[in-house]
Parts: sequence; structure tokens; C-alpha cells
Amino acid sequence: MSMTQLSDRTWYRVFACMLGMLASIGLVRYAYSPLVPAMIDQDWLSSSQVGYLGTVNFIGNFIGAFLCAWFAKRFSGGVVCRAALLIGFISVGLSAIDFGPWWLAGCRFMAGLTAAGGMILTPALVAQGIPDKQRGKLISIVFAGSGLGVIILSLTLPSVAGEDPTMGWLYTAALTLVCLVVAWPGLKTRSGRNSGAASTDHHPIYRGRLILLGITYLFAAAAIVPHSIYLAAYIHVVLKQPLSFSMMVYAIYGAGVMLGGPIMGGLVGRWLGRYISLILCMGIGLSAALMILLTNGVWMAVASGFVLGIAQMGYASTVTHRVLMLAGPAGHIKWWSRLTILFNISMAGGAFAMGYMIHVGWGYLAGFWMAAGCFAVSMILAFMVTIPKGINSRS
Repeated sequence: MSMTQLSDRTWYRVFACMLGMLASIGLVRYAYSPLVPAMIDQDWLSSSQVGYLGTVNFIGNFIGAFLCAWFAKRFSGGVVCRAALLIGFISVGLSAIDFGPWWLAGCRFMAGLTAAGGMILTPALVAQGIPDKQRGKLISIVFAGSGLGVIILSLTLPSVAGEDPTMGWLYTAALTLVCLVVAWPGLKTRSGRNSGAASTDHHPIYRGRLILLGITYLFAAAAIVPHSIYLAAYIHVVLKQPLSFSMMVYAIYGAGVMLGGPIMGGLVGRWLGRYISLILCMGIGLSAALMILLTNGVWMAVASGFVLGIAQMGYASTVTHRVLMLAGPAGHIKWWSRLTILFNISMAGGAFAMGYMIHVGWGYLAGFWMAAGCFAVSMILAFMVTIPKGINSRS
């Protein structure tokens, strides 16, 4: 009897896709945030430039989502996912060279390409050949990888890199390479399941609901910008905390990101349905913004990062699953790519807006007010995003 190849074993594919998400989102994308205070202190960037480089990163995400869907049709999701991770590894390594803001902007653009590939393709790869009832659980496990990456990086950066951004970027590149090597065999498209469409070619596409879901996702994307880019800088600059403490704050944020998918997309989704789960995620995000706006305590700001992380990956994993329900496996990559494009357009706009608000003297809190308003709108829209009866009784 022939044994199942390692790359086709479900447990390993889940592990590999989780590592892919960990590397692309938890390391390549989020390494920037805990390193922001050090780069400001070492005069690599100004506070306003931090937001503008965040905009460049999200533009890379936006273009990467287009390219990801286009290349996945012509090659396979696995090939494109691996290529994206290689680009991300290179971008992080090159970020260690201080050639000025424009150089770093180019590196963050490349990193954005990787984040798009990881966000779109790892959930699609892990869902291939899996029964419908298991897909939501496995997708939520994959999303937990992003939070785990943030935790590992934030807790170890101060001891490994100190206050040196160069060492921080090199350390991140080393971690990314380890993930890439270990995950490589499992990041491939299963034979005959390039898009997961083998038995679901006739699944109806609910375009109206998908568009409404995309608008909801768009507002939610802008809402997470202040925490995801500026939380460490806010705690260091405004709340006057040491640099090492500010860098480690993202470990708490990462814990929320790691738990958000399994709790909100997994447990809450199964118990209360993903309709309720999505609404709750937006409400939790709103509470995270208000924790910053209505208090000025350091530990409340730290706790708000954890709460925001729960909301962020909770709604990301829930939205991913709802796209699968509304578009079917055959349309999953296509429509999830479109929502990822909207997501990154919104994050680019939010990052530019916050950078500009800091530039004109409105301060960090103006961005958190923007977050609160966007979460309130997305929560209202979430009430309107329903799944047609008969698709899934727990949706």
C-alpha cells in the first residue's frame, strides 16, 4: 500500500498553511509595527512618514491581490503562494539597509505583495478537498498563525535586536525563512483541485450579498489602521513608555489576533452562527477604539490591542468563510481576492489619513476616532449581510 504523501496529509497542510499565514502576515507584514518606535528614535522615519509607508504597504497589498488572482488562474494557488512568501523574505531582508524612506517604502511595497498572497491563498489551499462542515474550523486555525507570528516577534525582538532596527529586520527575515522552509511542501494545490471546484461547479454566486459584505469589510479595514500601525508609537510617544515595552505591546495584540479566528470564526460561529459572529466582531472592534479614546491609562491601551486583535481576525476568518458560502469553492479565490483588494484600498486610505492627521497636528487620537466611526458603520452593515436559506443552517 502506498502512503499518502506528506504534502497531501490534512494535518500537515493545515500546519503548512498556518505557517504561511504566520510568515506573510505575522512576520512580513506586522514586523513594521513593533519596529516603528525604534525607527522613529533612530531617525529612519518621522511619525507622519510611518503612516505614509503604511499606505505604500497597503497599495502593495492591493496590487498583490490583483496579481494573486490573475496568476492563480494561470499557474496554481500553491505556486503563487510560495512565490509571494519568497518575495516577502527578500523584502524583509532588504529593509535592514537604511537607505532612507524611499528605499524602505519600496521594501514595504514588496511586503504588501506577500501579505496579499498569504491572506488570499492559504485559506483557499487548506479548504481544498475538505468536507464543508470542517472548512470553517480549519480556516480559523490557519488565521491563528498570523497572531502567533506577532506574539513570537514582539516578545523576542527587544532581547534579540535591542533598539537597533537593522537587527530587528534581519531577525524577522531569519524567522520568515524558517517558516518558508518548513511549510514549503504543504503549500501546493492538490491535484485536480486547483480552485476546489471539483464538485461545486454549479454553486450559485450571490453577487449582491458579496458586494454588501465587501463594503462591510472595507469599513472594518480602515478601522484597524490606528492599532495595527500606530499602537506601539502611541504608547511610546504619547504615554511616554520605554521603547522595549512599546515594542512588546504587540505580543498582546498578537494574542488577540491568534485567538480571534478560532474564537469568533470558530466557536462563536458554530454556537451562535456566523451572522451573529460578524456583528459581534464589529462591536468588539468599536469597544477597542473607545478604550483608547475614553481613557489615558497605559494598561488600558495595551488591553485595547488584545481586544482589537480578537475583532480583526475574528471578522477576517468569518468573512472568508462567508465568501466561501456565497461564492462556492469555485469562486472562493476570485471573490476573496476582490474583498482583499477592497480591504487594502481602505487600509491604504486609512494609513494615509492618519499620517496626514498627525502631520497637521491633530495627533494620534484623531485616528482612533476614525476607527470608532468606521467600526460603527461596519457593525450596522453587518446586520444586513445575510446568507440565503438552505446553504448552511449555522451561517
